[in-house]
Amino acid sequence: MSFSPASSEAYLTLPVVLDNPAWVRAVYLENPMRVAEMSQRLATVVQTAWQELKQQPQATVLSFGVYTKRHTGRDRDWVALMLQIVTPEDEPSYIQIQLQHAADPA
Repeated sequence: MSFSPASSEAYLTLPVVLDNPAWVRAVYLENPMRVAEMSQRLATVVQTAWQELKQQPQATVLSFGVYTKRHTGRDRDWVALMLQIVTPEDEPSYIQIQLQHAADPA
């Protein structure tokens, strides 16, 4: 597939990959009250990533975040994420999402 970063619609065709720490922190719920809870959390992460890409279609690395409901109670926590457009030489491009601290070389 030919991929032009200038076209924000092209991002909608790319697979989205969350690494394990991002999945656990932003999507996973140990005991969801409804199955749809995790689906909604995943949808929020992906939609927010696409919104950021639409605002900055030339970028290949972006920082963003989402608020997630804690496992108990009504409080919400900010989850800082980073996305990167990965374009392997012999494979299709994809969007990788990871926690910001996991993405930063330390």
